[in-house]
Amino acid sequence: MAKILVTGGKGFIGTHLVAELRKRGHEVWACDLMHSGEENYIRCDVSKYRQVERIFEEHKFDYVYHLAAEYGRWNGEDYYENLWMTNVSDLVLKYVGRDDSIVIYKEAEPFTTKVKKIDCSKAIRDLGHDPKIPPEEGIKRTVEWMKSIYHREG
Repeated sequence: MAKILVTGGKGFIGTHLVAELRKRGHEVWACDLMHSGEENYIRCDVSKYRQVERIFEEHKFDYVYHLAAEYGRWNGEDYYENLWMTNVSDLVLKYVGRDDSIVIYKEAEPFTTKVKKIDCSKAIRDLGHDPKIPPEEGIKRTVEWMKSIYHREG
């Protein structure tokens, strides 16, 4: 029996996955944005580093299914800043000196799976965003800043 975390555990896919994994005898924890009094549930916004960090300080999971993310073509086009905050975990891993060897990518839609190039063209066009450095460098600098603030090593 494995101890498993399902982020987005209250979403359409997450609720079904949680039920199936529990049916198979696993200890399953779910996290999502809404409040719930359910057993093995943690309220968490995965775009907030401290909230996610707390989960992993308190629990040791064998597997994590990361389903908490903005989804869908229209949602992504209209709210791309949310996509950025919830769907760039592989880039963050890179800049904290961890690899994604234990991450398994499964294809949902061919054009959204494991995309490594960040596209800021809509933020530039719609918001007048004027990036001074590439997004990858911004992630690196943000991680370095967070480490200095929290006095942690990579």
